[in-house]
Amino acid sequence: MKTLPRLLVCLLLLPLGKADAQETFAPLISENCVAVVHIDLRKVELDNVKSFLQKTGEDLLTQLGFDERSFNATARELSFELEKLDMLVRPTFNTITKELGIQELAIIVDMSLVEHGVPPLFAVTWKDKTAQEFETFYKALAATWSDYGENAPALENTNFVKTENFLLLAPGNAREKERIADWAKTLAPVTDSPILDALKSVAGAEIKVAAAIPEQVRQMLRSAPMPPDVPAEVRNVLLFAAQRIDWVSAAISLAPFIGTEPPENSDVLMTVKMKNAADARMILGMLENLIEFGVNSAQFMMNMEMRDAEFYIPPLAFQFAKGLLRTLLPDVEEDKLIFRIKANVGGPPQVVIGTAGIGTALLLPAVQAAREAARRMQCANHIKQIVLAIHNYHDTYDALPPLYTVDTDGKPLHSWRVLLLPFIEQTALYEMIRLDEPWNSPHNRQFHSFRVPVYTCPSNPGGGCCYSAIAGHGFVPNTKGDLRRGEHNFTRISDGTSNTLAIVEVRDSFNWMDPTADVDLEELLKGINGRGRVGSFHLGGINAGFFDGFVRFIADSIELEILRALATPSGGEAVSL
Repeated sequence: MKTLPRLLVCLLLLPLGKADAQETFAPLISENCVAVVHIDLRKVELDNVKSFLQKTGEDLLTQLGFDERSFNATARELSFELEKLDMLVRPTFNTITKELGIQELAIIVDMSLVEHGVPPLFAVTWKDKTAQEFETFYKALAATWSDYGENAPALENTNFVKTENFLLLAPGNAREKERIADWAKTLAPVTDSPILDALKSVAGAEIKVAAAIPEQVRQMLRSAPMPPDVPAEVRNVLLFAAQRIDWVSAAISLAPFIGTEPPENSDVLMTVKMKNAADARMILGMLENLIEFGVNSAQFMMNMEMRDAEFYIPPLAFQFAKGLLRTLLPDVEEDKLIFRIKANVGGPPQVVIGTAGIGTALLLPAVQAAREAARRMQCANHIKQIVLAIHNYHDTYDALPPLYTVDTDGKPLHSWRVLLLPFIEQTALYEMIRLDEPWNSPHNRQFHSFRVPVYTCPSNPGGGCCYSAIAGHGFVPNTKGDLRRGEHNFTRISDGTSNTLAIVEVRDSFNWMDPTADVDLEELLKGINGRGRVGSFHLGGINAGFFDGFVRFIADSIELEILRALATPSGGEAVSL
């Protein structure tokens, strides 16, 4: 599939004829066609593209207030990068356009091919072309790919199927090539269909995008089960749209690249044709309700996430989000929804930048809260992986891992974290460590800087290990000569694995190999996020793993007696969280 986007990058620069897609590519559009992209770039010149991008970049630097030194340095770098891009594209561009005279490109998505695993087809006009011209075309593409170095896609994995008037390209194997060839031979083009109407609606644009939903697809959507966790508000919009949309079209003008004035109605981004005017009004109302539902849900979840923390997201941020999303709503014109660039978003660049800055400032707390929620969830997942590794360790050795192993003199050698490495997909690292030498021996010291992702909380800005056992309770130091077998197993946890802490977070991170870094009960009972080491970079508490494999968030307001009961595996206390 890597060939597909690279091929598009190259072919997008082809100068194409002025013919309309519904005429030129009509022989490739069947009743099973669901999408067509047609590109007309005949007026585009690479020099104009470079000039436009250079000027646009320099205008932005001026609007941002860059001083002369910074402006000149940045503009030079921009020019250098554009020159590199030009050197990459121009040889292939000239070969294909001037030597071969290819004038049009389309991308066709046909359900009868998609059902058999064939990706979208690239189609170029190819009438009366010779085998030698095909070889020239192939070599031009290959020359461009070679500049990608090791990441260059293999053109030999691309299918080239030649018909009387077109060259069809798609990644795939020999079987898929045969399917494409059979499809082309038995193709039954249509003369009247929603997708042709969609193409006609954007006939004058340099880039046209059209999509439709054939009846066979509607039938599939009617019977397809909807995932149970999809909210009703979302489900209703999807089901209604799938059954009532006739076609969708989008037009993209390349006027800025070719030095001409934009055409009329160039602010139109997309048109959605419904079956009737009532459907258009109905789906607009559903979209408005969806914005209200989505933002209100986000507000509720963020407030729940932060309920135990001294963190407040003002209602203004969510009202701003609703207003921002409503600017994206379409206008209704009879049976069509018209998505436009709103005029009131325009104006001087400084105003746009200022508005964007205010919006960012208002939404920043919400964004930060969402990111921290994601990091806290990832942290909890790390702890869960550690506890699952403890279970796998127990299954292998019929014992819990020791808090640390010892040498013949009883001195600590290695932490339980080292012993768990094979059970967290770190076998290669484990096999390099010398278990019969101390963790800080000259040989083992080289691994101190190794980062084991599962042992690091993503919210910790400094990195380092953040996860500790409770020394002498969940795990106990080894006093035997066996370097891997601990002295206790799950039978020691008579209070129940669901009531006994295995792993807690600590604020002061340490080296993951250190066998003496784990906190003890006395340290734990100084409180969470209090005077001791136990704490986290999450507001309001810590993630903690229990021996049954579950991870819970424990608030820093937890009573110390409950914390003591959770830490002791056989204290006989009754605990409820």
